[in-house]
Amino acid sequence: MPRARAQDVLLIAKSTKKTIDLFRAGASLEKRTGYVIDILVSKATADRLELSQALLLASKAAATGANRSFRSATSRAYYSMYHALRATAFFSYQGDDHEEHSKLPSGIPADFANRQHWENDLKNARYERNRADYDPYPKNDLMFRSTAEQLIQKAEELFPIVRAYLQKKGCRL
Repeated sequence: MPRARAQDVLLIAKSTKKTIDLFRAGASLEKRTGYVIDILVSKATADRLELSQALLLASKAAATGANRSFRSATSRAYYSMYHALRATAFFSYQGDDHEEHSKLPSGIPADFANRQHWENDLKNARYERNRADYDPYPKNDLMFRSTAEQLIQKAEELFPIVRAYLQKKGCRL
């Protein structure tokens, strides 16, 4: 028969109803899935990184296809960067506290390689995505060509850095 340690009972004794309900939900989730929470966090991180890669491929296709759209390529490249860095912040902070586009740059972990560089690149990529998605000007899609190409290159550079960082931190990718 399992034995409760005093510190564990004290944790429950000092918890609010909401906290105890969250403990129950976590235990239920682990029982239902057969995975501990840490493995589920790694899986969610890996899935977001997979989405990042899919968006990078979509960006490249939009920039090179017969029906190319540099506006779309710009947007998809930003989202590739966004999801790669969102995966990083999610795993580092063990929660999706930096999901908002405006909050994500500050959620890049302090020990992430060239953190300030990537924070600035993400902010710039978001600015360009907003221009591509919301502004009617310039009307000529070719005006977004260099922006799309630059963001695709940035997303390609970012992916292996994110992957290496997450693996170093213990994420099972």
